[in-house]
Amino acid sequence: MCLRVRVVRLHHLPLQILVERMVANIAAKTQDNNKPLPANKQKGEKICPCCHQKKKVTDFYISKSPLYSLDGRVPLCKECMINNSLNEDGTINEVELNKVLRQADKPYFKDSLASAAEQFLAEHSYVDEKDVDKYGAEILKLFYKNIAMRQTINMNYDNSEKLGFIYKNSNTPIAKKKEIMKKYSSIINEQDKESNAICPDKSVKWSKKDRQNMSYVISTVGYDPFEDIGLSDNDRKYCFNIMAGYCDTEGIVEDGNKLQGVIEMTTMYCQCKNLTAAINIEMKKNNPDDQKISRLTSSKSSMLSSISTIAKDNNIASNYNKNSKQGQNSLSSKMKEMEENGFQEIAVNLFDIKTAEAFKQIDEISLTNIANQLTLDNSEYSEIVKEQLELIHDYEAELNQLKEENRNLKNKIIDFENSGKR
Repeated sequence: MCLRVRVVRLHHLPLQILVERMVANIAAKTQDNNKPLPANKQKGEKICPCCHQKKKVTDFYISKSPLYSLDGRVPLCKECMINNSLNEDGTINEVELNKVLRQADKPYFKDSLASAAEQFLAEHSYVDEKDVDKYGAEILKLFYKNIAMRQTINMNYDNSEKLGFIYKNSNTPIAKKKEIMKKYSSIINEQDKESNAICPDKSVKWSKKDRQNMSYVISTVGYDPFEDIGLSDNDRKYCFNIMAGYCDTEGIVEDGNKLQGVIEMTTMYCQCKNLTAAINIEMKKNNPDDQKISRLTSSKSSMLSSISTIAKDNNIASNYNKNSKQGQNSLSSKMKEMEENGFQEIAVNLFDIKTAEAFKQIDEISLTNIANQLTLDNSEYSEIVKEQLELIHDYEAELNQLKEENRNLKNKIIDFENSGKR
């Protein structure tokens, strides 16, 4: 009876409605079959081009980049991506990590890397904060997990580079972002290194003066302060020429802090030079990137501020040095120093100046003009006469004293001459 009712109901339904329902059911089943499986439930295998091992697809990080849209996975396995980004001591090599992320077309955000390190430290309380860098592999696992969040999963390496490798919508304070940028700063000159690889340092010519400055710096410091710090040959030459001027700073050899401060200042000046070159290159483009120029300018201003701070703290600049010798090589300073040391020839002969004909004429003209303009009453005239009488009395006493001294000197000269004749 129930079957008959059902058949009757279907029988009474219009044919068009039945067809529409069948088509909808077929479409729903097709859509379910085409829907991708969750990442952790995908099956299959692929070969890593780095280690040449066949692994499960779940051992490869998901990629939203159109470069790897065929299977939605990066070509390198997770293990190789992490191992290729580490130093021998287990710490993260930021330059190598940058290369891996660029190859995988994944974003690189420094604040995400710092957040991963903080997360690892919070989850492993037994690890000392100063040793957390040695757990680079575990930190990178958390880093890849962080950049796979919905906020950044669809971003690529170019997006992060345009943002200055800091995620602009993060809740990280500005001061913290600056600290992160300073800590993870290994790729600031990455493009310069690549350009140096294209244009070898053989093209850099060292003049005789350049080599003299290099020898002077090394002999003063005791070692090459610009070796093995990632500088190109052209940058090293620039640093030696800058450092040679600082080597004359008073106390630089005796004061280790001042010496290290000068080395740090020189390196920062070199970085400022590279930033200026990058700004000029960007400005010459037809469509310059204002945000990039702003970031470069901000970085340069920050470095110049750090240079001023170092100079002030170590009394390197003359403006901040209490014992500065600025101006001591001038003619007036040398004359003053000779006068203080009792050098008679440097003393000014005031007698010849005052008795010169030119000065006599000037004095007469001046006195005549003063006398013509004065309108004195009796009391003022009396005060002037009184003052002049006192001056005359003093000058007469001084004259008599000088006459007596002159007489004694003449007698001594006569006695000296007579004794010489004997």
